Amino acid sequence: MHDYFTKKSFEPRIEDRPSENLNICVVLPSFNEPDIEKSLNSLQNCKLPVRDVEVIVVVNHPEGSSSDIVQISENAISLVKMFNQKSKSIKFHPIQAFDLPRKHAGVGYARQIGMDEAAYRLFNVQNPNGVIACFDADATCQDNFLLELETLWLNYPKTAACSIRYEHPIFGSEHQESIYKGIVGYELHLRYYSQASRYINFPFSYHTIGSSMACSAQSYVKFGGMNRHQAGEDFYFLQKIIPHGNFREINSTCIYPSPRASTRVPFGTGRAMMKYLENTSEGIKTYNLNSFLDLMPLFSNVDLIWDLDDIATYQLIQSLPKPLADYLYRSDAVKAIRRVKSNTSNLKSFRKRFFLWFDAFMLLKYLNFVNENCYTRQLVEDESRRLGTIMGLNVNNKTTAELLSVYREKDLEDWQPKF
Repeated sequence: MHDYFTKKSFEPRIEDRPSENLNICVVLPSFNEPDIEKSLNSLQNCKLPVRDVEVIVVVNHPEGSSSDIVQISENAISLVKMFNQKSKSIKFHPIQAFDLPRKHAGVGYARQIGMDEAAYRLFNVQNPNGVIACFDADATCQDNFLLELETLWLNYPKTAACSIRYEHPIFGSEHQESIYKGIVGYELHLRYYSQASRYINFPFSYHTIGSSMACSAQSYVKFGGMNRHQAGEDFYFLQKIIPHGNFREINSTCIYPSPRASTRVPFGTGRAMMKYLENTSEGIKTYNLNSFLDLMPLFSNVDLIWDLDDIATYQLIQSLPKPLADYLYRSDAVKAIRRVKSNTSNLKSFRKRFFLWFDAFMLLKYLNFVNENCYTRQLVEDESRRLGTIMGLNVNNKTTAELLSVYREKDLEDWQPKF
């Protein structure tokens, strides 16, 4: 057994021994979900891969929860057990994670509990290359979801992790019209962010959505497992893995996350929808495209920086667009770049380490800084049209929903980072 479990003093919560043929564990956190049956049915109705599948449902709530929430949790445990009794193929295992310390309680901790369990079970049957897939208690999927997961790792066994295509429902009768209108704008923001990052040749431009990601058990323990963040746990987790390579995308199936508003997390889809519903007239705002474009002269000169001394590096920073230069000065970039150089012996190594310094976390910090101090956030429709025009997409006179369709199509294209 891997020393990850020893260091954590891990104790398994599921008593049933895993099948020797176990290959995929789907981990599904559930907090205050009165009806998870739709999600469980979606997984139950998937076409079956060759090897065995388990669904691990982490039913959780924090200490001091109301009696209503406790009852919802107990009902969810019973429902998962019922699914397991009726299922002839997929195993459904509930994990009772009640009364979690409020300091840690949240989706990150719940995912960690389930993913630790999944990794342990896969290692227990000597399958470290087995797949841990993340899902949500209010999400559904295409019926080839499990097949495509198995196929990816069969074709590319060295895959560390992957993101899976997602599409929020943008019409229907399950939610009010304003919810659907808001989620169109929010998903467009996510895809605009990804495509803008790719356009400027940022190498880690992948979607990081909690309900549509997967990793091997080996990679899970290698990179330290899931974090306990109460939001953004998916971003932090995948961005530990992505810079080290062997990251892929699955576009041949699709996850359908819920578009609903929620106050359960401090940011993310649910919180963004709550903010939108508070004042729908403001629309959905996103980062000014200029804040992305300003990075192009920096990223295109990484190879040049390798040959520069501190003075020349400082002069190069001075020549960059002022918002970016200001941010780099505040970040003590000359010193940071000198440190990167001291740990590298050739250009290829420097290039990789440069982007381990200017990584996805730093990109996000930079965008927040310049959009608060130098630029102003703009309507997502406006910036998506600007970017789309630059990329040669047909975005003229498109509605928000039509723009989203264009960007969804663009995201289907194969993309490889340029180091």
